Amino acid sequence: MRERELRVLMKDLGLNEYEVRAYLTLIKRGALTAGELAALSKVPQPRIYDVIQSLMTKGFVTTSGSRPKKVIPVEPARVLDAMKEKYERRISIVRDELEKLYTPVEETGTVLVVKSKITLEDYIRKAIKNARLHLSIAAPLSLIEKFEDELRKKQKPEIHIFAYGNGNVPKVGRTVKIREVSDPLIVIQDRELGIYAPYDALTTSGSSLYGYALIIEDQNLLFMFDRYFYHVLWPTGKTVYHEERRLELPKEYLRIRELVEDIKKFNLVGYKVEVLGKFVKTRRTAHLTGRIAGFFESEGKVISNITIETPDGERYVVGGWNSSLEDVEAERIILL
Repeated sequence: MRERELRVLMKDLGLNEYEVRAYLTLIKRGALTAGELAALSKVPQPRIYDVIQSLMTKGFVTTSGSRPKKVIPVEPARVLDAMKEKYERRISIVRDELEKLYTPVEETGTVLVVKSKITLEDYIRKAIKNARLHLSIAAPLSLIEKFEDELRKKQKPEIHIFAYGNGNVPKVGRTVKIREVSDPLIVIQDRELGIYAPYDALTTSGSSLYGYALIIEDQNLLFMFDRYFYHVLWPTGKTVYHEERRLELPKEYLRIRELVEDIKKFNLVGYKVEVLGKFVKTRRTAHLTGRIAGFFESEGKVISNITIETPDGERYVVGGWNSSLEDVEAERIILL
């Protein structure tokens, strides 16, 4: 690391310019008198005693008892460990007090802009942890590797991984693809949370993103990113891993496209399903039970639907997310 970058980080810890100069001079040169320290660090002579006193208060230096009195730097590991302990204690107290004051506010259709890598990674971690039925991730290979352990712990959700780069992609999803050319970072968790960042947002070496990332809870935007993921990105990747699984009932589907795949693979026409969603025309809640009477899948899999027949002989065409041509927009389908 360059000294210039180190100086910036030290200022982030609460030191001012003169304190940074003085402490760096001491750890390079060893114990110095106040006059020597002022001359070597280029701290103005009238300010040097204030700087020394401030560094002593903050735990960075001590002074000798001998004459002439010298300023002695405290070992960096000792002083930083003490600072870490102090800050962690303060953060814990502040967090506890803020939690007592916090009143949760429920929001819908929100988009949050973040510019911190730490915040972005916290949201990715949250998406992985909360994924219940489906998780789609398109990200640089290095980021997939970073979250490998968390992804391996997820057993139930259908996980699709699309990695950008070269190398061996961890086998942490039902289907894993790779492509050398980068594109945006996209994470879609169920139909609840989406994450988007331009492809170059993670290219900085610091803690800030280059530009921004979006945290999305707006259903219309989530749908658009889902379409982009599966109809623009997904076909361009090379499949490096696909896990064949046995059909275990009951099985819950968030994406009708995956149900159609299983219908074709396991010959499920005639099987019983439960559909939860909305009637397309009236937007009223739909809760139907019936047997699969047929299915449809367009070229390119842009449109997928199933036809179910209820016990009273009524037939309904059931589509997926944002259906407009079918009778029912399914939010969840349970194969019984």
